[in-house]
Amino acid sequence: MNSTQISRDEDEEGMLLAMQLSVVRYIPYAIKTAIKLGLLEIIAKAGALGTYLSPLDLASKAAARNPDAPMMIDRLLRLLSAYSVCTCKLVKDEEGREFRVYGIGLAGRKLIKDKDGFSLASTVLITNPKVENDLCVVMQSRPYERAFGALIFKNMNKNENMHTEFNDVMLNQTSLLMKKILKTYDGFDSLSGGVQVDVGGGLGANLALILSRLPQLRGVNFDLFHVVSEAPKIHGVEHVGDMFDEIPQVQAIFMKCILHDWNDDQCVEILKNCKKALPKTGRVIIQPKNALCYDVAMMCATQGGKERTKEEFKVLAMEAGFNLPNIIYGAYSYWIIELNAD
Repeated sequence: MNSTQISRDEDEEGMLLAMQLSVVRYIPYAIKTAIKLGLLEIIAKAGALGTYLSPLDLASKAAARNPDAPMMIDRLLRLLSAYSVCTCKLVKDEEGREFRVYGIGLAGRKLIKDKDGFSLASTVLITNPKVENDLCVVMQSRPYERAFGALIFKNMNKNENMHTEFNDVMLNQTSLLMKKILKTYDGFDSLSGGVQVDVGGGLGANLALILSRLPQLRGVNFDLFHVVSEAPKIHGVEHVGDMFDEIPQVQAIFMKCILHDWNDDQCVEILKNCKKALPKTGRVIIQPKNALCYDVAMMCATQGGKERTKEEFKVLAMEAGFNLPNIIYGAYSYWIIELNAD
């Protein structure tokens, strides 16, 4: 192997590590929030080591006033379970529905008071910068909204620098990912001669890369009006919006990291619009992330957005009128979800 070449495994590992570093700040944020809400101490006082509590129990004992508190606590502790702050297991209710319960993990034992009243909780609190929204789970508004006065996309509309930076982030992430996906996924190859829409396609980077490999395709970049107005001219690509409006009639629809911005009802609305635009042989190709840190980021910055599990995507697909999806691994913790119109 040439010294400048990188093996497939090294490339994947390097990208995953770099992506984790980009959101690593959410880990101490989550630990600090759990400590300030007293969640670890609540679990510890509920019984002997090995005791588990549900997010609903924890929200109740923390006197949370926010109706979304159980959901937010669940997502917060799910992330911390990956770092041994908590332990997590699935149990079933009386109707057979699965849900998560949480105990104290190996690292978490050092964050609760020992028999003499000592712990490292105060160290965590003082070594991490103040977060304006540590107690977000017991308040009514979202963390990002409490800090900046509006949720992320509304705030972006008022902040040109932030808007420019976001577009740069999406351009770079998309380009790195799609170059990899086009080497590992052949689902675009069957679309020869057709039209593909990229819903929420930003500045059109996805379509530019897809059409560079499959020039016989025609692309439609479909996003919000203020986004596509800044998109550059790309050969074979038409820029249009609004993605919550009627989608043009096409053979295939592609969505990368779009549904995680929206709540379940909005996602079903988007998917129903997609289905209306497809022929019987058409297909929706969804490319979501699968990362706990990003899920907490979406919880903080959006109203109902989240990184969904396979089961959650299946529910969305069925509610929108699709059959069960075909789910395969793409690259760099991103999955490919194929929804066939018929």
